[in-house]
Amino acid sequence: MEEKEIKSLLREFGLNEYEVRAYLTLIKNGPLTAGELAALSEVPQPRIYDVIRTLMAKGFVTTSQGRPKQVIPLNPESVMEAMKRRYNEKIESLKTALERLYTPHGEVGSVTVVKSRITLEEYVKRAVNNANFHLSMALPLEFLKNLEDALKRKKEAGVHINLFTYGSGEVPPVASEIRMREVPDPIIVIQDREMGVYLPYEALTGGSSLHGYGLIIRDNNLLFMLDRYFYHALWPTGKVVHREKRELKLPKEYIHIRELVADVREFDLLGSRVEVTGRFVRSGEPVHITGKIVDFYEDEHKVVSNITVEAENGERYVVGGWNASLEDVEAEKVVIYP
Repeated sequence: MEEKEIKSLLREFGLNEYEVRAYLTLIKNGPLTAGELAALSEVPQPRIYDVIRTLMAKGFVTTSQGRPKQVIPLNPESVMEAMKRRYNEKIESLKTALERLYTPHGEVGSVTVVKSRITLEEYVKRAVNNANFHLSMALPLEFLKNLEDALKRKKEAGVHINLFTYGSGEVPPVASEIRMREVPDPIIVIQDREMGVYLPYEALTGGSSLHGYGLIIRDNNLLFMLDRYFYHALWPTGKVVHREKRELKLPKEYIHIRELVADVREFDLLGSRVEVTGRFVRSGEPVHITGKIVDFYEDEHKVVSNITVEAENGERYVVGGWNASLEDVEAEKVVIYP
């Protein structure tokens, strides 16, 4: 191996340029005084004692006891063996630390397991920033500090935000509707119909790590179940602390049928022109319908919601929302026009 390569490898193992020069000079010449070492290695005289001290600390050299004191290179084999042991110990220690933080990807379908609080919070921020239509969120009040500006921007851009907070105190008006209770429950974020975050509340008691794990969900069926839990088990238990006066600006796009039905009822949208993109429930075939809204329905518990659309050819279709099974069409997106 050429000397240039040796120098490069020594630098990779943590020696700086002066230390490399000094050590190789000692390997070639044997024990030297500090002055001799400075002269032969071309290390500046004011730096040579610092270089000797750091080489000793790193296990490359030692010094004699006599006068004049000399710097003695240690046997390269023993130096490399000691270095190997130190590096192996560091690697094992680092591996253990990284495994505690490691977030494996794609273990079960489209579900990612998260073990780091920092990673979880990054996913929550990503969900907010990527939202185009709708955000459903259940978070501790302290979580909002880092999300407040992003949520305000999304609300101003027309994203419908339903926020459920755990805690007490003032809540910034960053959502279309905000509900609150002191008793905590799971952390939930549902972004459009694309991505969700689920975390048992007790997992947050671990500081920067999580006690247990969180889930990042991209599976449509699991997201639907999370959405049902949010609106039918959690949402009704909170006290309304903020609700904006509903305004309607057409055209408007909907991905949730319950929000659409609420607008049809409140703003008397029967007869409005509508465009539905989705699939037929029974066949699974894609469908695109344009027509007008002629009826709507919502049961007492708001579990079943739908609209009836009369297409331009005169046929009528009952249009449901996410995972519709009783209707003719499952809508992925509905647009109402003026």
